[in-house]
Amino acid sequence: MHKHIQEVGMIKEENSRRSFLKKTVAAAGVVAAAGYTKTLISGSSASNNDASAKYAADVAWQEKAVTGNQLIVMTDDEKKQRLDELLNCHYQEIA
Repeated sequence: MHKHIQEVGMIKEENSRRSFLKKTVAAAGVVAAAGYTKTLISGSSASNNDASAKYAADVAWQEKAVTGNQLIVMTDDEKKQRLDELLNCHYQEIA
């Protein structure tokens, strides 16, 4: 019986060491995650100015592209030809 008590004592000691190590690893993980999040947030706020400049450049480029394109209305013959091509492709896929 004395041997059994010693074994139980050793198990408790090992478990307390394991639980301490688990808690230490978890705390280190939380600290690392907090540091990463802080770096991520500070990096994104610093790049906000760059993002707004890129956004403005994209908008200007898109406006230039849209104004450069002119709408050309298809004729009835072109519409019929396009529709025939689409239907032919569709029927080939079905067959």
